[in-house]
Amino acid sequence: MTSMKGTQGDNKQRSHATELPESENLPQELVAGTPLEDYLPYQLFRIVNRLTLNLKNDLRPAKMTLSRWRTLSVLNASDGRNMGELADYMVIEQAALSRIVDQMERDKLVTRRLASKDNRIVRVFLTPVGRRMFNDIRPLELRHYTQLIKTFGKADLKNLDVSLHRLWENLA
Repeated sequence: MTSMKGTQGDNKQRSHATELPESENLPQELVAGTPLEDYLPYQLFRIVNRLTLNLKNDLRPAKMTLSRWRTLSVLNASDGRNMGELADYMVIEQAALSRIVDQMERDKLVTRRLASKDNRIVRVFLTPVGRRMFNDIRPLELRHYTQLIKTFGKADLKNLDVSLHRLWENLA
């Protein structure tokens, strides 16, 4: 609780949503003195950033940015998404995605088309050039993925997948 200043003698209190619960109610990894390496968000952050840095180094010679690679990857998995779906899937703001798609369209990697049933909806598609670019770069990305999971069995990967989906749903 934090004191709010008001008129003289006014000791009103207000609660802040950012206050932490008592330490006995926190998960063990959040208790003071616990190594940062044991904190799940930090672990996820480190893994994603290491993977990203490694992939960025491989993408550089192909003059491919990570954002463009992610766009190619999503469209390869599900071509013809509208801009909103693409932004949601990539977890990126639509304005930033629009700039990326503009550049990719200029470079003939993607094309935009109005949806056949609703011309207010713009769908994004890979061009043959974009698909070739994806296929050329995909082995580099798979090499990093293989390195990431090399000590995991099928059951480990299935359990991890279920757990990651649960974490994602908790954020929704």
